[in-house]
Amino acid sequence: MSMGERKIPPKKIVVEAIKRVLILRKIVESQEELASLVQGELKRIDKEYVVGPTRVKRIALEIPEIEIKAKTKKSIVLQRIDKCPICGFEIEEKRIKNLVGKEIVIGYKCSKCGYESDLEAFLPMKYIFIWKG
Repeated sequence: MSMGERKIPPKKIVVEAIKRVLILRKIVESQEELASLVQGELKRIDKEYVVGPTRVKRIALEIPEIEIKAKTKKSIVLQRIDKCPICGFEIEEKRIKNLVGKEIVIGYKCSKCGYESDLEAFLPMKYIFIWKG
């Protein structure tokens, strides 16, 4: 293998690396930090392994012992969303009836990861990964 060649680690190895990092740390305050720590774990196995923050987040979402919280920023414009900003799963509208009996959307909820928002606060700024195993 030539120098500088990169290899994508199998999902199973990434899962184990994520678990090792979070068992030691208990909480990691950002997607980038988690990816960096996981990258360090992977380098111990194979120096050529590389993994990005988005893949680490997606895989972490599937690990039952990990809780992921999203810190969001307020958005002034009313945003309509179709997919969960955390896990990409379909999002459901939270609706209520107003005083005249008309149904209105008051927010969104993801049935897969539990993400919830009102109509304003929904743009994820930072993810927090918590080991609850």
